[in-house]
Amino acid sequence: MLRKRRGLIIVLGAVLTLVIISAVQFRYMQEAMYRELEKHAEQELTLKAILTKNIISTSEMMLKSHIMEVKRCLQKPDSIYHVNYWIVKSLPVIQGCGISFVPNYYPDRGRLFEPYALRTDSGIVNLQVAGELFDYTIDGFYKTVIEKKVNTWVGPYHDKVLKEPLISYAVPIYNSKNDTIAVFGIDISTRVFSDTLNQRHIYPSSFVVLLTEDGQLIAGSSEGKLREEVNHVVSVINDSTIEKKLSTSGHSTVVPIRNAQSGATGNLFYANLRGNPHWQIAVVCYDDEVYASLYHMRSRLWLLMLAAFLVLGAIVWFVFRNIQRLQWVTLRNERLGSELRIAKSIQQNMLPRQVDNSSGRSIDRTDVTIRGSLVPAKEVGGDLYDHFIRDEKLYFCIGDVSGKGVPSALVMAMAHSLFRSTAQRESNPAHIMRAINEENCQNNENNMFATLFIGVLDLPSGKLRYCNAGHDSPIVVPPVGEQTLPQALPAKTNIPVGVFSDYLYKAQECVLKPGTMLFLYTDGLTEARNTTGEFLGQKRVNEAVARYSSGIERSPESLLQMLTATEEQFAQGADQSDDLTMLAMVYTPQESKQIMNQTLVLKNNLSEVKRLNAFVADVTSTLDIEPSLGKKLKLAVEEAVVNVIDYAYKPGVDGQITLTAQSDGHTLKFTIKDSGTPFDPTEMAKADTSLSAEDRPIGGLGILLVRELMDTINYEYTNDQNVLTLSKKL
Repeated sequence: MLRKRRGLIIVLGAVLTLVIISAVQFRYMQEAMYRELEKHAEQELTLKAILTKNIISTSEMMLKSHIMEVKRCLQKPDSIYHVNYWIVKSLPVIQGCGISFVPNYYPDRGRLFEPYALRTDSGIVNLQVAGELFDYTIDGFYKTVIEKKVNTWVGPYHDKVLKEPLISYAVPIYNSKNDTIAVFGIDISTRVFSDTLNQRHIYPSSFVVLLTEDGQLIAGSSEGKLREEVNHVVSVINDSTIEKKLSTSGHSTVVPIRNAQSGATGNLFYANLRGNPHWQIAVVCYDDEVYASLYHMRSRLWLLMLAAFLVLGAIVWFVFRNIQRLQWVTLRNERLGSELRIAKSIQQNMLPRQVDNSSGRSIDRTDVTIRGSLVPAKEVGGDLYDHFIRDEKLYFCIGDVSGKGVPSALVMAMAHSLFRSTAQRESNPAHIMRAINEENCQNNENNMFATLFIGVLDLPSGKLRYCNAGHDSPIVVPPVGEQTLPQALPAKTNIPVGVFSDYLYKAQECVLKPGTMLFLYTDGLTEARNTTGEFLGQKRVNEAVARYSSGIERSPESLLQMLTATEEQFAQGADQSDDLTMLAMVYTPQESKQIMNQTLVLKNNLSEVKRLNAFVADVTSTLDIEPSLGKKLKLAVEEAVVNVIDYAYKPGVDGQITLTAQSDGHTLKFTIKDSGTPFDPTEMAKADTSLSAEDRPIGGLGILLVRELMDTINYEYTNDQNVLTLSKKL
């Protein structure tokens, strides 16, 4: 009897325990699904924001790119119709395009003259829409552009001619005296935004709305049955008394919401579009769809639990408990071993390749040679190194994460990824270090930190900019023939990354002489131990590098081999106590004989474009460059120089732009110098045209054009001047 009660108590206890576990598990799964919902909602908002900004930026770019064409047509007002017609034809999202001239600008055309191109079902038609029935001069939109001389988005508003809601964008047109003579604008139907936003939702009942900065509805669901719910969403967003919170997975604002028709609860995620115009975008998701699979799984789980405990008894539980535990431990150990082997392979594959040029990660060039090695103390380690070339700059880093094993490897992987992603758009090593530090400080409950050294070497000039975050200073090996001994690179001591998120890292710079070798390493080298526990030490490392530097033939690979042999000989077979990572590079720039060197000095005025084009044409003619390539070079140089004319100097400030063309017969280089506001165009994100329109990031088309037309672009700010170099192999 006692045994039966004991068995019953055990079964009831197991049932109760399982019920509690299931309830807790259900709660955690519900929270996990909500976090996934937040991520999906953020992705939905990001995607729809990208699509919306793509429509906006493409429309703005289309309008701005035809301003010069409009100015050229001012003497022939009839030709302006062709400009409007071409804009509407070129971009399907544009419903209409028109130019509203100031009163009496063309006396023979009447007081008001507004040539307009309208997209209709039967095609594009040209109209002169201004007249007695339509006086655009009293329109607030027109007055804003004329008086404030600013580019303006306006809407939505219901157009009486097109009989549908529109969004409009306009820019002022100036004459040679900088007087506003017209308003150049386009009209976009809100249907374009509605059709774009309401495709491929997270859940069937989800929908997306787009609002202006002051809360006016631009676009919502295309289905009439959701009109009431869309209006309810707009009122919720505009209601300042409703409690709102920030999404934990992004930057959107979350508001609980209830369906006005069915009473279903859900969440509203909304955020502001970056840049102008400052519109808002929101997505609605209802709980009954978000947690449908979870509720269904819970019902089945209860049924399975009931059936299982009716069949199982106390004897079966006691007999198989230890067997199951043993099997679980065995499988877990096997899985952990397999995962560690896979993790080691993944970690090694993250390192830059040394030989495979087709991968784009090898750095075997005539001006620099670099080699690295990483030997972890365990299956996986916390050391890292990386290097790659972007825009004629060598980006490299080496680091050591605190601790060993899997935790350090995870931090190492994150730091490696952050270095790669940040360095693709940033050339200041201090800024790269700061970005890595801020991310590592997020949710760093285990207080993991890493020492890190980041360097950026400008290959044409030899200028080295670097930032040291608590790492051992690299050793500089002088060129062959110099009598000086290797010495540590002067490096200020910044704190390791992952300690204080607001720490301001400082960069340093120096110039490497041709033939200089740079050797970087982690403390796994200096702290290598022998069988007696003695450290290899910094002194022995310095002596080994000094002996190596006295040789005539030197290479990064032979230096690493020599130091590896030195460490193994010292250790005398002792187990490796720490990860060992080394990175060596030698800077060997090649000088070439110039067969052409021409210079042109321009003013920061668009009228200088003719001289610019004539100069480029003369250069391409002198070098006997084929016409098709000459046109590409002209387009790339013009794009870069016009960007300097437009933005380098403040309005009203006269400045100079120096353009130098140099060629050795194999490569043509255009160097653009100005003393305007420092700006590095190579740090702008590049648009990836291989992606679909939905997946393509916004912006970067200008720099993409120059990158596509030229082989390399390189930027430096030297002697208070912006220096941009565009290179093309002939």
